[in-house]
Amino acid sequence: MQKKQIKTIFFGNNHLVLDHLIKIADVVSIFCRPQDTDDDNIFKIKELAKEHSISVYQPNKKDLYNYVSYIENLDVDLIVVCGYKYIIPEEIFDIPKYKAINIHPSYLPAYRGQHVINWAIINGEKETGVTIHYIDKDIDTGNVIVQKKVPILFDDTSLTLSDNIYSEACKLLQSVIDRIVSGETLQAKKQNNAESTYFKPRTPEDSRIDWNIDGVEIYNLIRALVKPWPGAYSYIKDKKIIIRDAKYENILLNCEHGKIINICDSTLIISVKGGQLVVNDYTIIDENDNMVHLSIEIGNELE
Repeated sequence: MQKKQIKTIFFGNNHLVLDHLIKIADVVSIFCRPQDTDDDNIFKIKELAKEHSISVYQPNKKDLYNYVSYIENLDVDLIVVCGYKYIIPEEIFDIPKYKAINIHPSYLPAYRGQHVINWAIINGEKETGVTIHYIDKDIDTGNVIVQKKVPILFDDTSLTLSDNIYSEACKLLQSVIDRIVSGETLQAKKQNNAESTYFKPRTPEDSRIDWNIDGVEIYNLIRALVKPWPGAYSYIKDKKIIIRDAKYENILLNCEHGKIINICDSTLIISVKGGQLVVNDYTIIDENDNMVHLSIEIGNELE
């Protein structure tokens, strides 16, 4: 793959997109969120930067304004954004010759906002998408350059869906870079705000399982929060149980919902409305978030 001579700055935390961008463009600087010790994405971004001798900056939201002159002096053609923590001010996104574009993991204008891959699965959507759009002053409202729909399969998790979305994102980004390099003027269309939906960041309480809802909805919540996300949780014997992986089986049962109806080795079978959950990966913790061993028996109930 021949690298295109288009000078870019990358803002974000998606190492897969950054890796592809480095292959197709001249990435001269990288901005990512302030260091989070358990953020594997930031570690991988820094490794890529080191491998390719690219400067990395991690300003907080307030300090971001201090880099306006630095970016102006770089004389870049394009800013590419993917998963950046902060809203990029106009003083920055208006600097490059071809402005700034954002890669958003939904088919805009649906699912603007944050954690939208998780929300799409939780809401039982059958498809989502990926959109590359110009950045403007608002959140995910800029004119759309290119987008593609991505199906959500019943056994998809946030991890597999994320991989699929960003694989498509890399292809779309390639096409956008190619069009810019060829001298083409990028055509972009306005979003229909009347069709927009917006989602706020998830909170810990959003991850708690309600055993009174349909079993498919519980399954959707669990598969939306698999590792590296924090997992869906409930309580058993006054201890917190974090469920990280489960399968849903549509079987007619006459049991209370949220009750353990079978245990096979380390696998829990839990009765839910409309069927059962086969829980293959879970962790039990105490009030200090320390892992604990708990004797679990058939008939125990989750709350």
